[in-house]
Amino acid sequence: MSSLDAASDQTPQDPQLLENPLYAKRTERARADKPPSRSTPLGAVAASRFPNTTSRKVLEQHILDEDEALVAGSFGTVWYKPVNVKGIDLKLEPLQPSIGTVVHGLDLARDLDDPDVVAFIRQLWLERHVVAFRNQSHVTREQMVSFVEHFGEVGMPFGEKDHVPNSPYDLNQQIKDNEIPNMLVLPSDSTVPNAASGWHADATWQRKPPMASVLMCREAPPIGGDTCFCDCFGMWEGLSKQTKEKVANLRAVHIGGVGHQQDGKTPVSVHPVARTHPETGQTSLYVQQGFVRRFADEHNMSEDEQRPILLEMKLQEGRPEYTCRLKWEPGTLAMWDNRCVLHSASGDFWPHRRFMERLTILDFDEDRRVPYYDPSHELPID
Repeated sequence: MSSLDAASDQTPQDPQLLENPLYAKRTERARADKPPSRSTPLGAVAASRFPNTTSRKVLEQHILDEDEALVAGSFGTVWYKPVNVKGIDLKLEPLQPSIGTVVHGLDLARDLDDPDVVAFIRQLWLERHVVAFRNQSHVTREQMVSFVEHFGEVGMPFGEKDHVPNSPYDLNQQIKDNEIPNMLVLPSDSTVPNAASGWHADATWQRKPPMASVLMCREAPPIGGDTCFCDCFGMWEGLSKQTKEKVANLRAVHIGGVGHQQDGKTPVSVHPVARTHPETGQTSLYVQQGFVRRFADEHNMSEDEQRPILLEMKLQEGRPEYTCRLKWEPGTLAMWDNRCVLHSASGDFWPHRRFMERLTILDFDEDRRVPYYDPSHELPID
């Protein structure tokens, strides 16, 4: 089945969704023939493509008819760096000057048995913050776990065991794999669209947020649904000198959403605004306003004092100079450094389908898991 054929398939992507009350609740809008809400990026993009269309069925058909002419192909020039690692010829395709590399030529089900290959990938990941691998459809969920174990400890679906969400309001927690309970499955279909389309780092509301996240694409839309990644080192460097001096020793409050609740309790943690990377020593801006709304109470800052500083930080999120964009294909796997990278799904692909699988990675070194700031690693602010 092509991705275009799949878009019109009304069958949920996993049988567990058929009897799921949250999924059933969210189908009510589709049954009422109402388009996706324009208050969401998925609905807004759909409405912009065919404005003034009030019927969901008509809007969906218009989009599918327009996209039906799309065909798969490749053209143009791609720049890459050829390297040979332990006899394996690889092509390293940079996505943007400071962040993101697609690795071509590696088989994740076989080639990581060599520790030198693992060491190469880890170093590349530390340098580029996001690495992606094409043509990995053959990699099973069990082999994804093995991949993670080369780089760290497999975390719970949201990282540490300190707080394990069980919210009935998060669609991403409704599909369970009993063999791999640590996997988070992220479905999205035409009936119940779903995308985390806001800048965030995973689970910063944990006291010890996960070191990294791994995402595998099993089903991709033919157009849209990319994931964008933002370099938090660039975000820090882009702040004014005055702001850096103000916030370097501040802490911020990270508050989870309703989907992150455990037994109805919303998780909250406090972390440094400037974060020192425990492996490279670089400083990143560790504030993203998906989870951060204010600075810690200990600083006794009024809302009027906080507002312009938070706004300057907010304006750093997603700047094109710091951001790369990864187009998904079935079998693309990406790993990013959750300590210095924000990410956001591009909520623009309805009514096409998207089906992803995520694992989190905890640092082998438990002493490095709690975010901290060490100014001794900083160059003087100029």
